[in-house]
Amino acid sequence: MRLDRLPKSMVVLGGGYIAAEMSHIFGSLGTRVTIITRGEYLLSRHDADIRARFTGLYRERFDLRLGAAVRQAVKTRKGVRLDLAAASGAQSAEAEVLLVATGRVPNSDRLDVTAAGIQTDEHGHVRTDDTYQTNVPGIWALGDLANHFQLKHMANAEARLVRHNLLHPGQPRRAPFTVVPSAVFAGPQVASVGATEQDLQAQGRPYAAATRSYSDTAYGWALEDTTSFVKVLADPATRLLLGAHIIGPQASTLIQPLIQAMCLGNTADQVASGVLYIHPALTEAVEQALLEL
Repeated sequence: MRLDRLPKSMVVLGGGYIAAEMSHIFGSLGTRVTIITRGEYLLSRHDADIRARFTGLYRERFDLRLGAAVRQAVKTRKGVRLDLAAASGAQSAEAEVLLVATGRVPNSDRLDVTAAGIQTDEHGHVRTDDTYQTNVPGIWALGDLANHFQLKHMANAEARLVRHNLLHPGQPRRAPFTVVPSAVFAGPQVASVGATEQDLQAQGRPYAAATRSYSDTAYGWALEDTTSFVKVLADPATRLLLGAHIIGPQASTLIQPLIQAMCLGNTADQVASGVLYIHPALTEAVEQALLEL
């Protein structure tokens, strides 16, 4: 990313977190961005309502090539050209710069961890117990090498836990991470925690769902926001929250009380009616979604 100057055009290969964030950054600075992804949506692992809204908003900002596979990349006099195969036929995309954001894999193979007898799973992640110790005494693993989330804040929390366990071998702490939240710092911002609606449908698990638009609150109305919303999912019997998904301004902040509720085992009713929400504030969208469940 150490570019000498801002490129006039960029092709971004990928449709996940990094592709979304980097496209937002360069696009906001004036670069003409083309995004290429094999899926029919950006942020394909997010809740279906979130990814549909996000993809629609990005379509207004950028040149999206969805459902496209790269056949070859060719260096040109002006930069790079990608030849694509899509359902509509052959396409091409040209730009000064190519940004590849197609994901990461653990480098356990390059580290040759098996030479030390360390076990890995089918994806190449190092296996650990809930203290982050591997099957080899005296060796711990954390971060992208050991978990599937690829989130820096997850690795930071793991580092604190491993540090304690190294310094206090007789008093080990165990991973308390019952849910792992995430955020996409793009335009719009997206925040998510827990199960998506399609996850619950695939599991055949009963659930209640509620969605509330930012525009239903005074703050959202003042922002003239017409696209942002809060979505919550809960178990209809226990009323425990199963998932929460937000798209719009301050999403990563708005979702925090829902993360805490899921970690602490609070019900949707407790979070909705057991506390007061500041008026007018965007948190009222969270409150209203919970009350609707």
